Amino acid sequence: MSTTSIRMDDEVREETTRIASEMGLTLNAVINILVRKFNAEKGFFFPVRLETAEKTVFELDSDEFQAACRKAVAERDTLPNMPYITRLDEETGKIMKVYPDGHVE
Repeated sequence: MSTTSIRMDDEVREETTRIASEMGLTLNAVINILVRKFNAEKGFFFPVRLETAEKTVFELDSDEFQAACRKAVAERDTLPNMPYITRLDEETGKIMKVYPDGHVE
């Protein structure tokens, strides 16, 4: 067995140690479990990606657009009494709600 030194924020270490202790584990055990899982999965076992902004209507491919339309139809109110008009913002490609008093969401 080898010894490895890692740097960790004090707050993260304290919280991890506290939770591990409540589970009857040590910080060492938690790290070994995570590394073994990483090895078994041949990488991260959870999504690792950059957060991206929501796509605009213009960026959707045909399938994504159709899926978004189907979802909107499925979720719509069968007896709508919406106090707004839906408009497409030509610049951003986002759908807006325009209310009679002029405010926009």
